[in-house]
Amino acid sequence: MKVIDIIQEAPLPDDWDKSAYKSNTSFASRLRYAKERAKRIGGGSSRVAFEIEHEGRPTILKIAKNKKGLAQNDYESSILNDYTLTIAIPMIDYDEENDPPTWIHTEKAEKMKPTQFKKFFNGLTPDEVVHLVMVMSGKFRDVAEPSPEVKQRYEEIWEDNETINSLTDVVGSYDMHPGEFSMLSNWGIYKGEPVLIDVGGSSKVISQHYS
Repeated sequence: MKVIDIIQEAPLPDDWDKSAYKSNTSFASRLRYAKERAKRIGGGSSRVAFEIEHEGRPTILKIAKNKKGLAQNDYESSILNDYTLTIAIPMIDYDEENDPPTWIHTEKAEKMKPTQFKKFFNGLTPDEVVHLVMVMSGKFRDVAEPSPEVKQRYEEIWEDNETINSLTDVVGSYDMHPGEFSMLSNWGIYKGEPVLIDVGGSSKVISQHYS
């Protein structure tokens, strides 16, 4: 069961034509339709993010711009569908009419600053957090082994920091690529807590579409 089943289903803004996002429409037409009705706030090589109002608050709609974006939407919706996941931004809904989904609708997080990141992560940089998680999860066998002193520090932080503990659990349970949490831009603050705002890059997605 996904979070939206518990709250309320909200497929797209009520005044949007749902047929604009059918599988037989083009990537360009889907993006063009959104650009005419919503504010574009970001995007990369595979998806474009728009801000839309939902129940009186700003939220985010991610629309695939190519097959890479569809693959990311597919993977991200499967992860965010797990309502016990607290380390990622909550999903409001996703495109269930098409497989893979053409769009994903999530809550909006505040932008995280470098000083805030260090506050949340015991003074560590994003690269150090990646190394810690890779070491503590034991999932990445080719990672450089830290010195005994660093390993002890990692263990102390891992035991003390609930966010890092949760992140390690997620990496150990899902096929999440380290690049998803190595960039500050992929982190935000939601209800006062750090969250990943983009988890669409599994190791499989990265190897198939970005190698």
